[in-house]
Amino acid sequence: MAVLMMEPIPQALVPPQIRVPTGVVSGTYQASVPLIRRSRLTSRDNGGVGKQLSDGWCLNFAVGCTHACPFCYVDEIHKRFGQGRYGKAVLEKWGDYLLVPTNLDEAIERTPWTKWAGVEVMMSSTHDPYLPTLAAWARKILERALQAGVEVCLQTRSFLVVKDLNLLARYANQVRLQVSISTMDTALARLIEPRVPPPAARLEVLRRAQDAGLDIGVILAPVFPPNRVRPDVPADLEAIAQALGAIQPDHIYGESLHVRGRNLQLLEQALGEKIRLTRGFDKGIAKAFHQSLRKAGLRGTWWYE
Repeated sequence: MAVLMMEPIPQALVPPQIRVPTGVVSGTYQASVPLIRRSRLTSRDNGGVGKQLSDGWCLNFAVGCTHACPFCYVDEIHKRFGQGRYGKAVLEKWGDYLLVPTNLDEAIERTPWTKWAGVEVMMSSTHDPYLPTLAAWARKILERALQAGVEVCLQTRSFLVVKDLNLLARYANQVRLQVSISTMDTALARLIEPRVPPPAARLEVLRRAQDAGLDIGVILAPVFPPNRVRPDVPADLEAIAQALGAIQPDHIYGESLHVRGRNLQLLEQALGEKIRLTRGFDKGIAKAFHQSLRKAGLRGTWWYE
């Protein structure tokens, strides 16, 4: 079997944080078995919300996410429903807590992976599976799942996934690797994705995954209204589309900012200004999304609020 040769990672693309950032509260909990659970991130025909990110299943193996993106909706879920199970750590600011199960090895062993052979599972829907603390666990889980025939929609913003492309390439017909990009404006990205590799690094992930023979995708999200840092939203979308035009992803999705819990408040704190969401923004920006993709010779699907 041919070995995939990896080029060195350009220094400009290396994320600033390679370990859990200072101040992040760590903790533990007991994972439920099996690790694969029901998810609504699937087609409406399959009882979902129309986001075709799985066949109705997800695989999460941590609580919290140190990427600290203020627009993320997951924090509200943990704060509303998780304190009883996970403790007071989830009351910390989003991005400042990360809990890993004490029984994760056992949960991996006891999960009947072959039950989901031929079924697409999203990894992961509530955290990035390739956070520095989690990357080794992600590989261990993928080794078991893929060998058992599980199909995986692997969603990440981390450059660390390139270290596992040799593994993923052996199961290329079972994997689609997706990244999300909300802007090509580096100043805006630093504010709204404070601990995430820059957009250029995520584009490089797509290129390398494509070279490895993987099905690749990108989610343009969340797209939100004009602000002082990035006043021209359509121009930003065109910049993303032009960059993707050179890669030609297999699938492209788009989604505007959805207000969930405190995410709007956290975003406004990060930007230092009010975000003005009008009633027609979702429909209007969807039109700009499709126009930008057409100019770049691409097609995509918009997920409406």
